[in-house]
Amino acid sequence: SRHSRHSRTKLLRNVACEPTENLSAECMQVVPEHMASQHLSPSLKVWQAWPGRHTFCCDGRVMVGPDFNVTVFAMTLTTGATITFWIFVCTELSLWVLVGDLLLWTMTMGFMIATATTDPGIVPPNRGMDQAEIEACANAQRFVEVNGISIQLKWCRTCHVFRPPRSSHCPECNVCVERFDHHCPWMGTCIGRRNYRFFLGFVNSCCALCLYTACLSGVVVYRKAAETAAGKMAGDFLSRMLMKSPAAVALVCFCGLILLCVGPLSIYHCSLVCENKTTAEELKQTHSGHNPFDVDLCYNCNESCCPPADPPRIQPRALVSEPERLDTCGLIAANQYDAGQFNAYDATDVGDFAPAEVEASITTSDVESSMRIGDRIARSEPARVLPSDGPTNESSTVES
Repeated sequence: SRHSRHSRTKLLRNVACEPTENLSAECMQVVPEHMASQHLSPSLKVWQAWPGRHTFCCDGRVMVGPDFNVTVFAMTLTTGATITFWIFVCTELSLWVLVGDLLLWTMTMGFMIATATTDPGIVPPNRGMDQAEIEACANAQRFVEVNGISIQLKWCRTCHVFRPPRSSHCPECNVCVERFDHHCPWMGTCIGRRNYRFFLGFVNSCCALCLYTACLSGVVVYRKAAETAAGKMAGDFLSRMLMKSPAAVALVCFCGLILLCVGPLSIYHCSLVCENKTTAEELKQTHSGHNPFDVDLCYNCNESCCPPADPPRIQPRALVSEPERLDTCGLIAANQYDAGQFNAYDATDVGDFAPAEVEASITTSDVESSMRIGDRIARSEPARVLPSDGPTNESSTVES
């Protein structure tokens, strides 16, 4: 249940390489009964102690959002309308009409499933900090420079990380998401950096499917109504349409209604892609003046529709290793954009509580090193960053 998934988040801090009987009483309160007789740390996986509200299937291979039941309903509704079109409309027309509709339906379902099951770009949470560190980070200020414009990084009090630029915390999923666009209830999950292209493909293919179905159903309705020569009044014509082809009339009304909702949404998101904006940025007027991410049309389209195929920051099937406190610098760098976009950022940010003179001495190689450290931590590999009294340059010690 959702409550049990929330309770298991405490295991990230309490589970260690020891038998279950040695766990603290607090930890035992959140251990499910089917795990009570097991050694937790060798077998506990990341998805079993996941702090978000997602649901995992097939031993963590598939991750869906908290509203996946709505997605199943939408898929059922779309498939039902398509089957109705095949039975009552395609039989009155040509076989090629069926082939075209089947192609559009396959594209729509494929994009919908890909959107709902793809990691939207979750920022690895850092739930192992004590209260003093949390308050210190919350009061600190961190900045990055994008195309000559300084952007302040926001501290997430839930995930305990400095969010990368354009990221936001989703209260429905209880995670921070890179390049957060919005939480889509029909997809059951967040729309972010990694699944936005699938969402855009779904919206456009859904528009094409509805337009295709409505137009051809209208052709069948007109043909059926025109077969009878009697009755030249408008009322008689409408009654003949309902009597001769009720299924086609229902498809015209249903697809027309969906098209009125999805059509403007498709145009809206295409305009956002051209300006390299997200829905959240547009609604909040984040870049009311100059948008530092707006370069040119080709770059903007490539940024939104063709992001690099880098692996997700979260590996749900990885084993939970010894709980470590994640360094803030590693989390910032580990969740920035891909390496090709890293040159847009100045390495002006370091880890916890670094003085100004230390920040000034940080170079790009230091942050790239932290990216590797942060990636290892996010994948639950046994890496640990040791504290340092001096400047955290390339002499920082990492133990594997």
